[in-house]
Order: sequence, then structure tokens, then C-alpha cells
Amino acid sequence: MTTLKEITSLLEAFPATDRAIVLSQAKLYDELLAKLPRAIEFSDKSKTINAGILALNGASGAGQSYVMKRVENLLQERELTLPRIYLLGTREPRPGEGHKDPYIFVKEELDGFQDIHNPDVHYHNEDIYYRYQSRPGADNAILLADIHAAQKNLVYLETVIPTLLHIKENEISGIPPWKDKLKVIYLAAPSGSEWVFRLLNREPDRLDEEGFQATILGRLSSSISDMRLAAENNIPCVLNHYGRAEQAAREIVMFWGL
Repeated sequence: MTTLKEITSLLEAFPATDRAIVLSQAKLYDELLAKLPRAIEFSDKSKTINAGILALNGASGAGQSYVMKRVENLLQERELTLPRIYLLGTREPRPGEGHKDPYIFVKEELDGFQDIHNPDVHYHNEDIYYRYQSRPGADNAILLADIHAAQKNLVYLETVIPTLLHIKENEISGIPPWKDKLKVIYLAAPSGSEWVFRLLNREPDRLDEEGFQATILGRLSSSISDMRLAAENNIPCVLNHYGRAEQAAREIVMFWGL
């Protein structure tokens, strides 16, 4: 289990006021985590669906990509596939990112978007199911074609809690609210200290950069906002303990009814 001392050493370059903010966020994380129901308690009661959206969200640094790779391996062993909805994303790709990794990166046009990796591909406004801002300066959009596919088969969607709650309860672009055909899981580190440690330890060589410190604070704040919504709406949680991603993947698969 990560200790407060390990976090404090990573925060040495942060101003004192920011260090205090980070530590308070870790404490708030623990308070919210205690309010989240555990997905494993719902596995036997969760209604199996044959078409719809299986969704995952979690605090930044919770290990969503790592755990989902284990989910994919489990499904391959059972000869099952779970197509992913790839969101359109307007932010600039980071080093090493590419097409559908993790987004379809686009630039905005007058009547829609242009795929920056495939310039001949355009997405017009009528092709969009729902457009939203997942983070400040980062617009995302879900394609209507992917939503039509979800009406016939199971698909996977990874995005922020406010969007998942919105499409669950509201008619959008003529598509009825998803209600029980949207099954959301919140992935979490087992403690606030572990959560902060993972996030800080991603790029420890950059922790003395003022801009990167601001990025860390932003990720902490937005994650807490999503986590609060998850707790308020009783979204089932799976804990991703260090070295036990396989267990987290199995719990996700059980809850989704796969």
C-alpha cells in the first residue's frame, strides 16, 4: 500500500499550497470511494443485455487501458469480441498517439470534422450523435453510426461520467435514453494515496515543470468531480489493486454479463 511519505517525496517541487491541495484530494478520494458500491455485489443481480453499451470510466491513473487489455484477453479466450466506440477528439495527438489511439483525431470544419490522419474522411454534423467537452479544451463527439450499431449489438464506450449519465437518461438525436441498456463501471485505485502516487509517478521527470504541475492538479480535480457524480448515482465500482489487474478484469466481465 502506498504511504503518505512516498507521495510527499514526489511533491517536493510543488508549491506548498499545491501540495496541500493534492493531499486534500487524496483524502476526498477515500471519502468518495467509501460511498461507491462494489460491482461484485451486483454481478448476480445485474441484468444481462444482448445489445447496448458497456461503459468504463475511472479516475485518471486508475489504469483503465491496462485493465481493458486484460478484459480483451478474457473475451478472446471465450471467442467473444466487443467492438469499441472510438470518439472523435479535437485535441492535438500526444507523442505516440495515432488513429484510434485513443481517438479519431479530427479538426473542426464549418459543417463538421476532418480526420487529421485520413484527410479524405469527413464527418458532417448530421453524422454526430452527441458532442461534448470531456475536459477543458478537449471536445469529443460520438458518431451516430456507432450508436445505431449499439442498438443491435453490444459495444464498448470509454468516456466521462457526465456524458454517460446524460445519454443514459436523455433522448438525443432521435435515439431514446439508454437506461438499462447502458451498463457503467467505475474503475478505481484502492486508496487516495495509491491514486495520487500512480498519477504523479507516470512522468516523475516532469514534476518540477510548472505547466505539468498544473496539468496534474487539473486531472485530480476533474477526476474527483467525476467520482463524486459516480458516488451520487451509485455507479458500481471495481478496484484495481497493484498487480491484480486480472482480478479487476474478471469483475468487469462478470458485471457486464459477458
